[in-house]
Amino acid sequence: MTACDIQAENSVERRSAARRRTLLAGRLAYGDPVVTLSCGIRNLSATGAQIELEGFILLPSSFRLLLAREGVAYDATIVWRSGLRMGLAFGDAHDLQDPLDQQIRGLQAIWKEMALR
Repeated sequence: MTACDIQAENSVERRSAARRRTLLAGRLAYGDPVVTLSCGIRNLSATGAQIELEGFILLPSSFRLLLAREGVAYDATIVWRSGLRMGLAFGDAHDLQDPLDQQIRGLQAIWKEMALR
């Protein structure tokens, strides 16, 4: 086995969906009352994202990621973290344009504020 074979073996893609590079603004939301933090979304797929925080902060292992452009909030779980960047796996997606759930309605106001910027 050559060094090239080992490198190729170690770089196998493990994601279930291809990610596209982005430079989007997002917001993390968690807790009751809701706490929000701004973040940059560096890449995105149907099943997850890589985000970058503005500073070091202790976060719960799961929260919601709000995307202004799509008008959606994803249930997200941290898969890995390195410095200010982290990889997220998505659970359910919630429509912020016409939310049914009371908790999601609270996120709708935050989304509307994000959309105005």
